[in-house]
Amino acid sequence: MLEATTTETGSNVENSEISKVLQYLAPWIEKTNGEESVGAWETTMATKMMVKLLELWLTQESRERVEKMLEHYHPLDRAAMAYALVVYVMTGTKMTFKSVVAKQQYKTICQMLKEDMPELMFAGHMKYMVRRYGKR
Repeated sequence: MLEATTTETGSNVENSEISKVLQYLAPWIEKTNGEESVGAWETTMATKMMVKLLELWLTQESRERVEKMLEHYHPLDRAAMAYALVVYVMTGTKMTFKSVVAKQQYKTICQMLKEDMPELMFAGHMKYMVRRYGKR
């Protein structure tokens, strides 16, 4: 009986310490847009990072269009689409999707990327890198 009480107290102290660390390190709700559980935040963070990376190659108008397109996707489908688009930007390799809607939206976003990239300030740097190292 005494041992169980000690274990519970140790567990409570550990949970309390973890809670204090999380409160100190992160204004959790602000950093995760209201998602309070760690699991929800972890599953969406990678997708958000890929979309942010993708947005570097898009104008503001195109960013808004892409955001509207991806808004209704399931988080895993959104991650797959964002990954496919980042792969396309980085390597030029196009991926295929089973869904007709996803295929059409992928094609539309790829076209937006082709149109927007030359307008962005780092397009010159990308051209230089391709000339220097070639396509690989």
